[in-house]
Amino acid sequence: MRSIIISTEDIASRNIRDRLLEAEDWEEIGEFRSFPAYRWKDYVILQHEKPHIYAEGIDVEVESFIGERPEFLVFASKHKSESGKRALTVHAVGNYGKAEYGGKEGTLSASCPILMTEALRLVNKHNRLGDFSVSYEVTHHGPYLETPSFFIEIGSTEEEWRNITAGEAIAKAILELGEIRESKDKIAIGIGGGHYAPRFSELALEKAISFGHMAPRYAVENLDRRMLGQMVEKSGAEYVYFYKVGLKRSQITEMRKILEDMGVRRIKSDEM
Repeated sequence: MRSIIISTEDIASRNIRDRLLEAEDWEEIGEFRSFPAYRWKDYVILQHEKPHIYAEGIDVEVESFIGERPEFLVFASKHKSESGKRALTVHAVGNYGKAEYGGKEGTLSASCPILMTEALRLVNKHNRLGDFSVSYEVTHHGPYLETPSFFIEIGSTEEEWRNITAGEAIAKAILELGEIRESKDKIAIGIGGGHYAPRFSELALEKAISFGHMAPRYAVENLDRRMLGQMVEKSGAEYVYFYKVGLKRSQITEMRKILEDMGVRRIKSDEM
């Protein structure tokens, strides 16, 4: 069962929920946290009242409600930035350092690289808003979950959060994930670059590679053996891609050695 998590306090989340409900014939199946729950094929829409980033352990509640462990959770969410960038984004969940916005300090949640990357591609396919960018974001914030999950977001101001066309693009992408069962993509973690992961996004849209956890250059100081191990384990990754701009050669050499000891090979763009 694939679970779509809606926050009723989040304008963009409600927008995406409404577009989902309009798109298919959903059946109401009871209440989750006092809000109506809906099912269509192997999807459920579940709602809660908190900001998503503080929904710690909601996967356990979801499993209890639906009677089985969910295949994955997708959090339909707003994205907010100081720049006001108009964007449709996806990202994995966790904290490389302090847990300032939910989750656990220095702890990553389970990611789902294939589905998250397919969501990125599908959002790009359905994006009818020429001034909206489509990209990954690097891994950040909570909640902490042991079930694979990712965020899919509309950014970055209330005007965009309420945009029906943006909500439709994301709703269509989520529902079409139900058709994704196999992939020949290589699975990688990404290290380097900025928050919106432009190089990783470009590669995922153009080549046969899916990224799980991604760490920007400003988080490299936190990438010791333990954290690199989490990135690999919680992505199921066999490869690492370094975006070298802004990284020191010594940093790449040290991380590469640690990752090779874990059986993770560096991959270059011409190998994808």
